Amino acid sequence: MTVDGERSVERRAALADQLQDVGDIRSDAWRTAFLAVPREVFVPRFYEQGTNADGFSAYRPITPDTVGVDRWLDLVYENTTWVTQLDHGDASWGRSGPQLGTPTSSSTKPGVVVRMLEDLSVDRGMRVLEVGTGTGYSTALLCARLGDGRVTTIEHDAVLSERAGQRLAGLGHRPTLVVGDGADGHRGGAPYDRVVATYSPAHVPAAWIEQVVPGGEILVSVAGGLDTYGYVRLTVGDGMAEGRIIDGDVSFMPSRAERGPELGPLMRVAREHRLSTDGRASRFEPTLLDDRALRWVCQLFVPGARTLRDWDEKGAQQWFLDPDGSWAVVEGARVYEGGPRPMWARLEAAVDWWERHGRPAIDRFHLRVTADAYTYRVDGAEIEWARQL
Repeated sequence: MTVDGERSVERRAALADQLQDVGDIRSDAWRTAFLAVPREVFVPRFYEQGTNADGFSAYRPITPDTVGVDRWLDLVYENTTWVTQLDHGDASWGRSGPQLGTPTSSSTKPGVVVRMLEDLSVDRGMRVLEVGTGTGYSTALLCARLGDGRVTTIEHDAVLSERAGQRLAGLGHRPTLVVGDGADGHRGGAPYDRVVATYSPAHVPAAWIEQVVPGGEILVSVAGGLDTYGYVRLTVGDGMAEGRIIDGDVSFMPSRAERGPELGPLMRVAREHRLSTDGRASRFEPTLLDDRALRWVCQLFVPGARTLRDWDEKGAQQWFLDPDGSWAVVEGARVYEGGPRPMWARLEAAVDWWERHGRPAIDRFHLRVTADAYTYRVDGAEIEWARQL
């Protein structure tokens, strides 16, 4: 494959202009780094998501061979997240046509990547730990901005780490690459001035706090249980880190180590009990849950619960499943619930709280993390949610 270097530079510059116009690129330093890193090096192949004839998500392989070099390069420089791995491996690349599977690695849209790096507020001389190497694209941007010796990056998947290292070396970059659990950080390179996570953990690991200098910062998108995210900048103090959530717009792949409960067994039990359960009208309009700020509040009232959408002969269903066996399902305007703790009643309590406090947006929440607990509080509200780790 031969890529026209001039066309690559043109597309990179056009995307940089686009990202600068919307405020993702906000400084000359990060624009310079962005222009120095060819994204195509890190996404030589990827998947475009669509649906198959049965309505299931299917992923069409995109390579220079499948769509042509020009079209492939155009897609590389779209401000789009591209899936780069299905089901933790390469088996799907050996098959032709659209593939079924679960995305397990991706190249995040460049606008999110560079916005997060801008939010990191780094200066020359700072040491950064990146948690989640992935393709290596954001690592290359960090190297271009800070220098290779200031960047340490850790990746759970040894194959992905090796590939990223080869791609980085091809551009002349040799940061410290580590294979391991991102939650452990990397003590060998500590202390760091910044930690930036390019996956979304359910909580902020204590190791990150321990490995950052006092006054240093951790930038992470924390995953909530109900398909919500809290993008937060935490300042590290004595044995803790705290900060205000910036927004809920930034999300990444979930942690590989933090596997949630198996939903299949929970769903089977819930479905069985649903058949003998009388429904009732909800005290709130279920479509309110489309509001991400409300879902963020709800996941604090039902910690550990998961939600998924399903269908039966009557139409769409929205399920809420708790590892303790509690469950609820919305079918049209009626709800059904069961298990040891009424699930929908707890969601109704969450909506009541949200309404009483003026429907607070996600950026009114603060997070404080210590070695054994994390606590959320809200501006102007006499309530805290604390959870032991």
